[in-house]
Amino acid sequence: MNKKITILVIIICTLVVGLGVSLAYFAANNSNNGNETNLNITTEELGSILWEGTKVFTSYDLLPGQIGIQEFTIEKNSDNGIGIYEIDLAGVLPEEFGTDIEISLYKTTEPETNNVTVNVADPTLENETIYQEDNLNITGTPELVYQGTLTNNSQIILEQADFDVTTLEKNSYYLVYHYKNNGNQDNQQGLTFSGTISVRIINEKMSFSEALALCDDTASNCMIKNAEKSNELVYDETADNNLRYIGADPNNYVSFNNELWRIIGVMNNIDDGIERKETRLKIIRNESIGDYSWDSSDSTINEGFGINEWSQSDIMKLLNPGYETELIGNSLYYYRGSGMCYSGVNNESAACDFSSIGLLDDSKALIKNALWNTGANNGSLYSYNNINTSTFYELERSNNSGKYCFSTTLCNDTVTRQTSWIGLVGLMYSSDYGYATGGSSNKSRSECISEYLYSWNNDCTDNNWLYKNTFQWTLTPFATPSHTCRVYCVNCRNNSDTDDAYMSHSITPVVYLSSDVRISGGTGSSGDPFTLTVS
Repeated sequence: MNKKITILVIIICTLVVGLGVSLAYFAANNSNNGNETNLNITTEELGSILWEGTKVFTSYDLLPGQIGIQEFTIEKNSDNGIGIYEIDLAGVLPEEFGTDIEISLYKTTEPETNNVTVNVADPTLENETIYQEDNLNITGTPELVYQGTLTNNSQIILEQADFDVTTLEKNSYYLVYHYKNNGNQDNQQGLTFSGTISVRIINEKMSFSEALALCDDTASNCMIKNAEKSNELVYDETADNNLRYIGADPNNYVSFNNELWRIIGVMNNIDDGIERKETRLKIIRNESIGDYSWDSSDSTINEGFGINEWSQSDIMKLLNPGYETELIGNSLYYYRGSGMCYSGVNNESAACDFSSIGLLDDSKALIKNALWNTGANNGSLYSYNNINTSTFYELERSNNSGKYCFSTTLCNDTVTRQTSWIGLVGLMYSSDYGYATGGSSNKSRSECISEYLYSWNNDCTDNNWLYKNTFQWTLTPFATPSHTCRVYCVNCRNNSDTDDAYMSHSITPVVYLSSDVRISGGTGSSGDPFTLTVS
């Protein structure tokens, strides 16, 4: 992104016939597309600062001893932002020049009274060599921030300067090139050297929301690029290395569906349903849409307790399109409808109304299908109460179905079970809940993640924004030797216990935003949530 200025110095040998004198003179010029014209350096936008420079050299003979100056300025480019900017010089210099090219950098905020110019001397002919001893004219007290020599393949940091744009004054810089006169320099004839100046921000200390506002990329990429600016975003260190919001109340609010939703995180390797892996934001509604059965069933199937198979569950059909012919549920949430919803054993139902909270067409345009993993625990290895967060993550992506049981009346379903599902609206995973903790002063986040979720106490739950003082259904089925109707539930009896699918617990929809969604505004707070648009 950085635009650079290149100063090319061409060294030419000229023989003056008749005098027998070898005159070494040097044509110095700044070139713009090969033309010897004044070079206006395009303004460089660097977030909070900009820099600008103009050509000082014109085409003239540059002799040993002469001096050239390149001027440029740095000033603020926005109303807020703090950090460090760096001025770099990349030099290409044949070894024959040795240490003959001296570089100095001066700066001032008052160029009218503090500046650097050149006192041009007359050429001198001595010992068959012509040279010109210019002098640097320093007016006032400009600050010398660098002095050294240009060497072969130099990569010079001329200055690193802190800035706060609320107090940043315009800085004028003078980069001085001095081609020193060191006697016989015939071995330098016919060679060239060049230098490139660039300015970059190496540590933009603006807030996370300010950085997002300046980021011209998808929402997912912008969050990844600026994650280090937020102490509320951490990588989960899974195989997918997702970026997640943690803590009691992070600034992860987003305006979606004319409601407050929250960003669970930036999720990697999300299959879009046609085997294309993407990085996408995963968001969850801030409030429940009500208490409903995860699934219910006829009394002849699992004694009416339901079936823990997501792709055919009653709650999946309520949240997603394509089930309009179902007598109960019939995609009511997806289409903002009202009617009857399952809410008890033996297919018991109750009135439900989503006419004011279901999905709007504008919101549907921001989400796309995703492959949701619906693997269960391995019933022969894990009971419901000895699974930690990272193990949950692995099991949810396993081929373990929710059916691992012996012959009982609660294991008599005959459905074809799947461990993945392609669709639009789901629920959070048990692992989503686990990775949202920030830990506490008594127990670190890593200790909470390593501990069984079932055993969590306030040290892990109080600083977890996904914890609610209510029973919350998850997407994660539970394989048990005696049931095929149980599903993991946050805060059911314990922090990650299970319950029978027919039970009416809190339903909080979760969606994956389209990969091309961008953040168009907001700071992520509940009063100023992120706003979204499609690029």
